[in-house]
Amino acid sequence: MTTSYPPFKSVAAALIFCTLLGPVGLLYASFWGGFIMILVSIVVFSNAYVFPMILVWLISCVWGVGAVERWNRKIAKR
Repeated sequence: MTTSYPPFKSVAAALIFCTLLGPVGLLYASFWGGFIMILVSIVVFSNAYVFPMILVWLISCVWGVGAVERWNRKIAKR
């Protein structure tokens, strides 16, 4: 009997998605992380301040890479 495990996710793909799409790209790495950051970005982008917008974008990139690394470690332990 063969057990099927979910596939590994690509760190490079997560970084590209997050860099190009921001919080929406985070959905590739973490559904709930992407959902939370989309809600945060709606609030932040409704203001006209540039620094918080850049900060949300960078946090999404870091969160995306970290989420994929955690996912891959979890899958590798099986």
